[in-house]
Amino acid sequence: MSASWHPVANAQPSEWLLRQGSLGAPYGVIRRFAFGDPNRPDVWFRAVTWAPTSEGRELIGWCRTLEAAAAAAWDHRCAAESWRHHLAARRTDAATMAAQRPSAAEMVRFYRAALRRDAPVSV
Repeated sequence: MSASWHPVANAQPSEWLLRQGSLGAPYGVIRRFAFGDPNRPDVWFRAVTWAPTSEGRELIGWCRTLEAAAAAAWDHRCAAESWRHHLAARRTDAATMAAQRPSAAEMVRFYRAALRRDAPVSV
């Protein structure tokens, strides 16, 4: 006797670990949340920075789609690297960098604003 249905058919991913390439270090975590009516849930995706435990993670933002959450996490990764390189070029020490570091959400907001500002204007 065999069944045409398998438990995997009901499997729904609820968390994604983001990394660049298969061997790259993780840079973010996305978790899916469903609220309200189980038959028609309101689905949101929360993007956070990566750390080994939840206590070390920082909120990047809430998004309506997985793609938007992944883009926000990637933008945070790019923004954090850019910010770190900028301060390192000014010979800023690690303690000062840590004290001046903006929140993950603010870093993404400033990064995206800079991208829009630097984008060529089409006429």
